[in-house]
Amino acid sequence: MTADFKALDIGYEVQRSFANKFFSNKNVAKGLIDDTSAALLDELYRLVKIYTQSKKEAEKIVKNIIKISVKIGMLERSDKFSGNEKHALLNIQRNLRTVAMTLISFYQVDHTYDRNFLIRYVSDLQSDLKTLVKPHLTEKSLGRIDQVLDFFSNAQFLDSLYVPHKNQDAAKQMGVLMDLLNKCMEEGVL
Repeated sequence: MTADFKALDIGYEVQRSFANKFFSNKNVAKGLIDDTSAALLDELYRLVKIYTQSKKEAEKIVKNIIKISVKIGMLERSDKFSGNEKHALLNIQRNLRTVAMTLISFYQVDHTYDRNFLIRYVSDLQSDLKTLVKPHLTEKSLGRIDQVLDFFSNAQFLDSLYVPHKNQDAAKQMGVLMDLLNKCMEEGVL
């Protein structure tokens, strides 16, 4: 073995490559995440499908969420983040939790929806996340982040969820999704 060889690094590279292929199957991914998160992703899939009217688009978004999450988890567990990056990850997690609480609040309290606030927070989250993972992941992974967060910061999509009578099916699905999001927060999953 050479002095530069590190089994841990090779293992990480194999794991990362394997994740791209492995997590394209939704049922396999569900076996590797907790039940509450899996249920949340299933309901998120249904919401996206209602809005887009496209099974393919909904699947792509949820698969990309899973891939991004798993890769960030792998980077964290493999101790690939520097001290500053670990601090940035904590800020991203706090901002994600703020977005989740805001989504719940806007759903529960009529006439509090602020589209610009949500778009700004999701856009900041997107920028911070890309800055964090850019040194570690491929352009394809950065594209996945853009695809997912561009979708969730789309004004028309957000309005379909929160503007009364805009999309009744989406509003009904939001109730189910918000209950699960609340449960994830209570269980410390998010």
